[in-house]
Amino acid sequence: MAEKKTGKRPVERTFVDAKTGKTIAATTVVTDAEDVAREVHVHRAEPVGDPGPRRTIAIVLWIVAIVFEVLALLVFNGTLESLPGNPLVWLIGFIVADLACVVIASSLWKKANHMDPPSEANKTAFFLKSQLGAILSVIAFLPLLVLVFTDKNADKQVKTIGSIAAAVALVIGLGASIDFDPVSAEDVAQTQQAAIELGDGNVYWTPFGHVYHLNPNCQAIINSTEITVGTASEAYAAGRTRACKFCAEASGSDVLKDLSQTEDEALPSAA
Repeated sequence: MAEKKTGKRPVERTFVDAKTGKTIAATTVVTDAEDVAREVHVHRAEPVGDPGPRRTIAIVLWIVAIVFEVLALLVFNGTLESLPGNPLVWLIGFIVADLACVVIASSLWKKANHMDPPSEANKTAFFLKSQLGAILSVIAFLPLLVLVFTDKNADKQVKTIGSIAAAVALVIGLGASIDFDPVSAEDVAQTQQAAIELGDGNVYWTPFGHVYHLNPNCQAIINSTEITVGTASEAYAAGRTRACKFCAEASGSDVLKDLSQTEDEALPSAA
């Protein structure tokens, strides 16, 4: 008589340390187990890198972006007539260079804020620090757009193309610079506290996932073959700024529930 199948399928999982990038352990779990002990215990409280260089480079790039804006304006009003070639090409070139600096600077700034989140204790300071990229993006394009659009003496073709280029750059720059999911120091502290209260102080995430988990055996990642292990700060620095919906509900934390979303990860099966 054939043996009845249990439906249990073991998955070989590898745990990776978020700080070193090295493998911590590989363990086999049962996918339909309801109560499995945690396999990894690597609790750390060290800060996550130094956001200072990123912020410094971002500020320098924003300054350079404004310089490009000024150059574009000088080309438009004819001050830089000595430049060789078509002034319209120079105008577009300076606007594109301005946009590149803004996008790179904003990306660095947001990454630094994930590494060292501002506090929400002062709402104004939190907004300014979180959305500084968006504010400077406006500064880097809006004055140019207004001056080009309102200049009645400019060449019609240059005015039209210049206005369109500046408007498009403003929209792209804002879209890339706004932090739609700003992180606060309080968010990180709440996550770390939940991780300590519910387990070993670690949180977990996968290479292609978008959220963190409080339990390595969460149903959303139970079949994942590679799981990164780290502190809440390391998870936020890695861009995992929201809790898995299942873990947030299990934690009972209203704050985490507000910060949660359903994980939409691929659940690879074992080979």
